[in-house]
Amino acid sequence: MAGSCNRKLLSGYLTNQLDLEDQLDFLTHVDSCSHCWDEVYNATKSKHPHYYKSNARQVKVSRQEMGEDEAFREEVFEVA
Repeated sequence: MAGSCNRKLLSGYLTNQLDLEDQLDFLTHVDSCSHCWDEVYNATKSKHPHYYKSNARQVKVSRQEMGEDEAFREEVFEVA
């Protein structure tokens, strides 16, 4: 951990107990500190694993299979 890292700010941020000024200070620090960024990322990932699911099963689908062949194109209209 770098010398400028503050564990109390990190803990407060992760438990949502910082006031706005301290949150901004911490987020400014996280922008330049890869260690703190990793801590926040890993804590968020463990708290909300469903947002970080792997898309290991990917299927390649052609435009024709999706119904996007050249013979049939819908016009797009802009609505104001």
